[in-house]
Amino acid sequence: RRSSDRTRLILTVLWAVPPGALSAAEPWQVPADYDNYDNPNQSTPDSIAKGKAVFMKNCMLCHGEKGDGKGAAAATMSVKPADFTVKAMQAQSDGSLAFKILSGRGAMPAWAPVLQEDEVWNVINYIRQIGK
Repeated sequence: RRSSDRTRLILTVLWAVPPGALSAAEPWQVPADYDNYDNPNQSTPDSIAKGKAVFMKNCMLCHGEKGDGKGAAAATMSVKPADFTVKAMQAQSDGSLAFKILSGRGAMPAWAPVLQEDEVWNVINYIRQIGK
């Protein structure tokens, strides 16, 4: 079931949102069904550690070591990377964050072709830890 859910999730992202179709300056609209998509990975110390490793490798340059949107590359960006330490980011559903990670937009790359399903959910568990 998880494999078919992942396939459906990725295909929906890739087909529903063509690359470059959304401007990073516009509010990031997430398909409604993603708000109810639950993280299948429990937030355990192991999951958080794995998520942190993926984050540090792939996300830190823009989002910063603390996840505050102040990475080394952020200074050169016209639209600043998300700050995961603020309540507005933490209030988003896991499914919404997964959609954004997988689809990307503007300077945010689409990670669907790169990250495995578990990696995305572990990163989300790490992002939740950043907000605490």
